[in-house]
Amino acid sequence: MRLEPIPDEPAIIVDSKIMVIADLHIGIEAEFKLAGIFIPSQSSKMAQKIERLIDQTGIKELVILGDVKHFIPGTVALERRDIPLFFNTILEVADEVHVVAGNHDAMIRPHVPKKVKFHRPEGFKVNDIGFIHGHAWPSQNLMKSRYLLMGHNHPAVVLVDELGGRNLQPCWVRYEFRKIVKNRKHLPREGLLVPSFNDLCGGAAVNDKNSRFLGPLVNETVANLSFANIHLLDGTYLGHLKDLIVDSGPKMRDFRQ
Repeated sequence: MRLEPIPDEPAIIVDSKIMVIADLHIGIEAEFKLAGIFIPSQSSKMAQKIERLIDQTGIKELVILGDVKHFIPGTVALERRDIPLFFNTILEVADEVHVVAGNHDAMIRPHVPKKVKFHRPEGFKVNDIGFIHGHAWPSQNLMKSRYLLMGHNHPAVVLVDELGGRNLQPCWVRYEFRKIVKNRKHLPREGLLVPSFNDLCGGAAVNDKNSRFLGPLVNETVANLSFANIHLLDGTYLGHLKDLIVDSGPKMRDFRQ
């Protein structure tokens, strides 16, 4: 199986037939509004971007690695309006759309067209690739995968210059699982953290000295994170995570939950 990130995009193609994205957080604009920041809905722009990527690549099977919506546990009016519009737009150009339930996706099903294929938080598998959101342990079958693709963490890398200026860039994080983990008979060979598809989510600086990864699959007892490989969306390889650690100063609000 081949994993091919689309240059300059938070999307990856699996085996030349499946496009994978993560963390749409449709409705996040309503949370900004509560803080006094008014941003127009971005869901139609995300749908148009997916349409463009499908046209560009010819890949018509789409997998969304969870957190389609933002508010938990319920839904707000903006989500109830935008979620069906988003999926109806995508289904005009995609042959199949799969969603792995994320921790933000409770009560979403009534607002999603029946043609969309939903999978439980334990994820699903295609050949030796597992797809999961990342907030819960995968099924035993997924733990036998060679690669495990995950959302949930909104990975980004913070770049700090000599004058203290900081620039946060979304990134790919690829790491190996440890050989032996207590109470786990099978482990994938590698994990890949997929950056958030929604620009409004920003990102969590994986290389900040105080960074925290979310979920059971991204902690030091399970993952060899020190030697994780970090790539920018344009393909630039930055090196191992352990060599990129910085103190990035004040933290942006973390929308991960």
